[in-house]
Amino acid sequence: MQLPLFPLSSIVLPDGFMPLRLFERRYIDMVKECFRNDTGFGICLIRQGREAGETSVPYPLGTHVSIVDFDQGADGLLHITAKGLEEFRLLDYISSDTGLLIGQVELLPASQPTPMLPEYELLAQKLELILSYLDTDIRFEEKRLDDADWISHRLLEVLPLTPEAKFELLQLSSNQERLKALSALQIEIAER
Repeated sequence: MQLPLFPLSSIVLPDGFMPLRLFERRYIDMVKECFRNDTGFGICLIRQGREAGETSVPYPLGTHVSIVDFDQGADGLLHITAKGLEEFRLLDYISSDTGLLIGQVELLPASQPTPMLPEYELLAQKLELILSYLDTDIRFEEKRLDDADWISHRLLEVLPLTPEAKFELLQLSSNQERLKALSALQIEIAER
């Protein structure tokens, strides 16, 4: 499967939402093409480079996303909201004439549902607190705090970890392993 790629310093995973403000022509054109062909694009963490300007080098894992909302913001930029659909492995990529990366990707099978174990309850509570701080930026119709997979995905999206650390967690073969690693992080959150 081929997907246009949007390398970023943050990630979105299945069922997650990422608001984006677009100002570079290559990404505005990408969005137009997605609407024209009723397709999505891929979001990958940046391994080397920056989000704007030069073409960056992506990590070899990402998420296939669809555009679920768009408008022109008061700042004159195109604002979109992307929703994570499924994770993929980036097999290869090329850079187009405009600097847009086009990736050859392999969709990864959805992981087996992770049981909600008592040791993940604290992570669920911490995620609920984090989401209360972010409620103005990202709104979930339903916060599935009893779903271990949903908790794993949202924590990977919102925790202020380096791209290298996020990639290490993404490489783990299951959400069970990701939750175990997240539990070991000793996440501290100050109450409002």
